[in-house]
Amino acid sequence: MEEFLTLNNQRGLDPVTDLLIEDRLERVRQIFRNMEEFIHKNRSNLKEAVRLVVMVADMNRDRPLINKVQKEIWGEDGPFPCRTIIQVDYLGDDFVEIDGIFRVVNEDSHSIEFIDPEQSFTPTGTWSLGIKTDSHIFVSGMRGINPETDDLVIGEAPRVRQAFRNMKIVAEAGGVEITDAIGLVIYVTDEKYIEIIEILQQNFWAEKPLPPITINIVTGLNDNDIVEIEGTFARI
Repeated sequence: MEEFLTLNNQRGLDPVTDLLIEDRLERVRQIFRNMEEFIHKNRSNLKEAVRLVVMVADMNRDRPLINKVQKEIWGEDGPFPCRTIIQVDYLGDDFVEIDGIFRVVNEDSHSIEFIDPEQSFTPTGTWSLGIKTDSHIFVSGMRGINPETDDLVIGEAPRVRQAFRNMKIVAEAGGVEITDAIGLVIYVTDEKYIEIIEILQQNFWAEKPLPPITINIVTGLNDNDIVEIEGTFARI
């Protein structure tokens, strides 16, 4: 059975002093160094990352730092892990924390496959649309981006609908149905969007039971967006 390591709320702490690295860019680098040290001891490495959730204090200021460091680690053109980046209202004395899921490598593990369907939109940063492992498919935070123009769809309900459509495209390209999801995490910038999500989601699941869903209200998403939906799927 495939195994995964989950690291939550990783910060750029110097392992010698237990103090935060002062330089912002170097602090982001230190987060990945700290994660690498831990996962390496548990038969994994950064290239086995299947999902990152990045929490920042200021999207416009901090997102470019994350992109820069990811390019240093995964290469200028990737391929990169699945990722969702959100702006939150409180990180204490810090400006960035990162959650990560990493696959444990066994003798019979196949290489990670990156899902990039032609009919989908182009990722807006250092992340991949989806990742396929031996037992799972991970889909990045999907937004209501029109695949034909790479622009956000106008209107709240149409944008939410497009986010689900984009997830469906990536899931099917990986060989599963959207209804095979074993978990969804939905990020919204206002609770008023939750009702829209609940109504539109029924159009995709119909009579099938919904998966476990976590909804987080955040202070900001990239491009001042309103919703982002990430999914995990079982390949069974």
